[in-house]
Amino acid sequence: MDFPAVELSGLRWSISLALVGLLLAVEWLAPFRVPVRSKLEHASTNLIIFGGNSLIAQFLASWPLLLWSGYVTGESWGLLSYFRLNPLADVALSVILLDLLAYGVHRLYHRVPFLWRFHRAHHSDLEMDATTSVRFHLGEVLMTTGIKGLGVLGLGISPGGFLLSETLTLAAGLFSHGNLRLPESLEPRLRLVIVTPTMRWIHHSHRPAEHNTNLGAVFSGWDRLFRTYFMGVRQDQIRFGLDEYPEPEDVTILRFLRIPFDPACRRTQ
Repeated sequence: MDFPAVELSGLRWSISLALVGLLLAVEWLAPFRVPVRSKLEHASTNLIIFGGNSLIAQFLASWPLLLWSGYVTGESWGLLSYFRLNPLADVALSVILLDLLAYGVHRLYHRVPFLWRFHRAHHSDLEMDATTSVRFHLGEVLMTTGIKGLGVLGLGISPGGFLLSETLTLAAGLFSHGNLRLPESLEPRLRLVIVTPTMRWIHHSHRPAEHNTNLGAVFSGWDRLFRTYFMGVRQDQIRFGLDEYPEPEDVTILRFLRIPFDPACRRTQ
């Protein structure tokens, strides 16, 4: 690696905070929906969850996975090692393959009851803005980290490919979860390539038939290819959250942490 893993992870942390601040400012200037409760309360709750996760995941995920990817490529393990690509092509293909992996993992979180217990904490948010994209239960963060580690091994992902993938995924998540009013002429064009807020808003509908669609992280093509793409609902008809957690007091920080273990979470969809 050109830089120590600590410096690379610190750079990603700085980018995360800068992107969150930028998107929250844009949301305030040109929101699609008017918040029904305090924007500060909503954002601070999600950022506290994100901060707590990051303090732990930084040591268990970001640094170890960067070191792991360096070791994997140094040993010439994984699929990409067989192609002997130039560095640019290697990084580009790494991003595409990791995004496909993210789509598959996301689909599993919605289909496997045990995984859904944890992922539904993310879906419990009653409003949508950029901070929703970093609202994940620590249990899900740790399970996803283990899956990413296996993906890095099997695919032979380089540190550069891994870091770029993580940065793009973060930026795409912040953008697609954002409460942003995009120009009507631009949004459909963007949607041909990347996941847009209109796709993600449907994904966060309280209806299972809708929140089991639009599962892509960065690129929208996976949803089209695997037939989970869906835009057949008016945006003003979408209600966010889950029927089991309909009120703000149901999704406070302490309640959020308990969601995977609640009796309601033991019901399959």
